[in-house]
Amino acid sequence: MNEAYEKGLNYALYLLSLQMRTVEELRTKLKNKTYEDDLVEAIINFLKTSKYLDDVNYAVIYMRTKRERFGDYRIDNTLVQKGISRDDIEKAKNLLEDEEGEQDPEAFARGVLDKKIATLSIDWGRLKTDYKYKYSTYQKLAHFLAGRGFSGRVIKTVISERLAEHFFDE
Repeated sequence: MNEAYEKGLNYALYLLSLQMRTVEELRTKLKNKTYEDDLVEAIINFLKTSKYLDDVNYAVIYMRTKRERFGDYRIDNTLVQKGISRDDIEKAKNLLEDEEGEQDPEAFARGVLDKKIATLSIDWGRLKTDYKYKYSTYQKLAHFLAGRGFSGRVIKTVISERLAEHFFDE
């Protein structure tokens, strides 16, 4: 091993000791430290074969920690931005499904929606008589869930159920 490789490997291990990183994130960090491309690739290949770097594992852990706050679209897009391939994301989803069974995105959306509704002051009585107010409330909640990355179908189902609860509870 030459000195530059050893320094680069130690730096990469130091970065990985701070937090998990994707292959692309680590590659960028090493290149920013002005290591040559072939040296960077050699370090990354070593770390991948040694199982210090694993994009599928990173995606599984990321999905586990974020899915109670965000929908699939947002999680997938964030992982792609972090440099994880769509194939690795699908592998991670399949691993999660095998481990925990199929997850219900509507259940996660309901939890997120309930927390949001708790912070808002919604006049539930006014929703029954004021169509404009009902529409603006629906839009506000839908926009919030869309921003969290839930699909249109999930948003429509969850908000409709939640609003219907208040109409039929009396």
